[in-house]
Amino acid sequence: MVVYADSSFLVAVYVQGGNAEAARSHFATNPQPVCLTNFSKSEAQHAIRMLAFQKHIALAEMTRALFQFERDEAEGFYEMQPLESQDLYLKTSQLSHRHALESGVRYLDMLHIASALLTNAGRFLTFDARQGRLAKAVGLEVKP
Repeated sequence: MVVYADSSFLVAVYVQGGNAEAARSHFATNPQPVCLTNFSKSEAQHAIRMLAFQKHIALAEMTRALFQFERDEAEGFYEMQPLESQDLYLKTSQLSHRHALESGVRYLDMLHIASALLTNAGRFLTFDARQGRLAKAVGLEVKP
């Protein structure tokens, strides 16, 4: 089964906080690689940098987190899946058309759900409850 992780999950793997334990335990109990796209990787890296900018983490922790993320990708914890941007935006537009009014999910969060669908993911890892409800509604198994 293809497993896709949104940025809330990816950031929790590398930054100390409330969801870190649950995110890290995923890798201990699930040996298959987690799907990455250029979008999910760059958004997670940006979110880590923003935590440093907002002074929620120190620059040293940011650097360590970004380095460990790259190392984990190189060691096979993640598998990069290419997506065509046209396909991604079309799928996201379709999700927005069908679900925006009742779900209230932000566009960037819909991009993650569209990415999961386009990579044929069966499982979606997130700590965002609203996003998780929409992912479940479109047929994805939501964890943790």
